[in-house]
Amino acid sequence: MLAIIARYTFATGADAAAFCEQAKAIVVPSREEKGCTYYSFGRDIVDDTVVWISEEWETQEDLTTHLKAAHIAAFLSKVAEIKIVSEVSRQYEVASVGPVVMPTD
Repeated sequence: MLAIIARYTFATGADAAAFCEQAKAIVVPSREEKGCTYYSFGRDIVDDTVVWISEEWETQEDLTTHLKAAHIAAFLSKVAEIKIVSEVSRQYEVASVGPVVMPTD
């Protein structure tokens, strides 16, 4: 399994909102793609110029197919004019998945 976490910082909160508005069009089709187990965008609750993206994919091939999909290309075209100040994205290979267990003491 692959996990993706990305942090986008925009010039303004309005730019982040515009990015998220366009992202609404790709969430459902992305979640329906082969190999997608999780796909989500979220605004940072402290910094309104930051958007987080979280994804899980069964294989690298599934992720690559997703990144080449027509709805992703259309999304990237629509957001091309939005000023992104910085972007950090990381891909992790996940060996196992389980619940987070809170300490009892």
